[in-house]
Amino acid sequence: MTTSQSQLAQIHAQMQGGDVPGALRAIAAVVSAEPRNGAAWQLAGMIRRRSKDFVGAVAGFNHALTCGVRTAELHNSLALTYEDLEQFPEAESAYQAALACDPGYLQAQINAARLKHKRGHSTEAVAALRSILERHPTSVLASNALAGVLADEGDAGLAADQYRASLARSPDNLAATIRLGVTLREDGQADAALAHLQAAAARFGQSPEFVDAMCGALIECGKVAEAETLLERLVQQTPSYFPAHRALARLAYEYRTGKDPYRSYRAMLNQWPAERTIWQNWFGLMLDHRDHAEVVTEAEHARKVLGALPEIDFYEAVARGELGQGEEAEQLYARAHRQFGETAGFIAARARNALRRGEPLQTQALARQAAERDRSDQFAWAYLGLAWRLLDDPREFWLHDYTAHVEQRPVPYLSEPGALDELRDTLRSLHRASHHPPDQSLRGGTQTEGELFKRSDPVIRRLRDAIREQVDGYITRFAADPAHPHYWGPDAAFRFSGSWSVRLTGQGFHVAHIHRAGSISSALHITVPPANPDDVAEAGALVLGAPPSELGLDLAPRRVVPPIEGALVLFPSSMWHGTHPFTAMGERLTVAFDVSVIR
Repeated sequence: MTTSQSQLAQIHAQMQGGDVPGALRAIAAVVSAEPRNGAAWQLAGMIRRRSKDFVGAVAGFNHALTCGVRTAELHNSLALTYEDLEQFPEAESAYQAALACDPGYLQAQINAARLKHKRGHSTEAVAALRSILERHPTSVLASNALAGVLADEGDAGLAADQYRASLARSPDNLAATIRLGVTLREDGQADAALAHLQAAAARFGQSPEFVDAMCGALIECGKVAEAETLLERLVQQTPSYFPAHRALARLAYEYRTGKDPYRSYRAMLNQWPAERTIWQNWFGLMLDHRDHAEVVTEAEHARKVLGALPEIDFYEAVARGELGQGEEAEQLYARAHRQFGETAGFIAARARNALRRGEPLQTQALARQAAERDRSDQFAWAYLGLAWRLLDDPREFWLHDYTAHVEQRPVPYLSEPGALDELRDTLRSLHRASHHPPDQSLRGGTQTEGELFKRSDPVIRRLRDAIREQVDGYITRFAADPAHPHYWGPDAAFRFSGSWSVRLTGQGFHVAHIHRAGSISSALHITVPPANPDDVAEAGALVLGAPPSELGLDLAPRRVVPPIEGALVLFPSSMWHGTHPFTAMGERLTVAFDVSVIR
């Protein structure tokens, strides 16, 4: 008996409602019983993509194609999943297939243009989107996409104008209204952003996304208490909007409000104790915040109402591993393997625990498996590098060459009179929080909000342009090697995938970490505390190759780079890095960024 469309719709609704594990189980049963059901395979691809199993999603969509489902929508979904995997040539081919099915399919046209931007060809992307707008002048979707590309490229003024053009086409477009406010805020125009959003509040004030954007503008304007009140009201009125719960928790941490950061989650669970999506989101947030002991405690509470679920085992396994309970964690990973054992995130987390347990061979096997599933998984490569180091395998230095892959480069214009002082003043004005973010590596300092390089401030734009030149020079040093995750070839395009400033004070420092969002990472030192006779050797230096202390490996750094004001250090994003703290009081001001390189 073939599963009906209404039954598939129910599974789709289950996914949309947030019960992704339940939807995965349901659709797995369908495709197992009906391996020629193309519609079911298409839905399987969608659910797997939602669960971040991108390799499985590609397999699901391709099964649907094999079963005869050949629609523009399916090819478009496949293309988006290839984008998730950063397999951009395959994504481009899939978009072409979508447009071959339906040349007028606007979504694929827009996505194909956006892909050009992702591949580092922003000028072509802008031209393509403008061409689409000429053919479809009323398309707010295309207009918003163009604005998004312009914002990503740091053209905040042009992006804001384009969002205004979207609103001229469709005054009630919620996405354009929100994105205009966010763009203004990210551009440093918090007052203008707040005024814009307040003017639209009568129309959109019931939208959770709109209220969330309003809270961001309020915080940027220094109105933290007002933002907190709005967020508390939002989580009560729309408890299913989890970004508000996360924002409320983050606000409690960064601005030291004195309130329980998880109070809204506890309130929801008092009312709906058996709602799995609440537990799933809360566990994820607690892990992000490194509240591992609380995860262990709450896992027991969750089992009392939900039963013995694999996802609870997974969350608790990660937490117990971080608490140094490696054997207990491994038992939990083994129990959760049946459901999650094919996903890259699960495999990489288990590899991390294998390192802690002193099992480099298991680490090697798991990390290689995770890297094969997702070549952009920087944690998989980082753990593989540590496994090779523990095994005395020379491939450690094939992966991370601490001489060739680490380069300290002066930014020439910062040696001009007054340039560093001007940049310092600009950056200091952007640091408003009173405490470091709970999910970041810094200790004893603050981090700026949003994407630094999206600001149109001429001081920031000049810095961005100068850094782009240095990154280009770094990339051109390496010949292309498809087998190596960091050898892209001298003609590779790139784009910034994250940018921020960190201000450490007193004895602040960075714990050892890597960056999952890029290919190349960097620290540009703007202010370095003056030398102090009480400082230990290499105080304040950038430490490369030493793993996080919580892994218990006690491995020395492979390279230590003393900070130089006005110079940046470039290195692969999968390379462990941190800083030695200063023993003397002082300010350490840096700009950090990630770059995604496109082969």
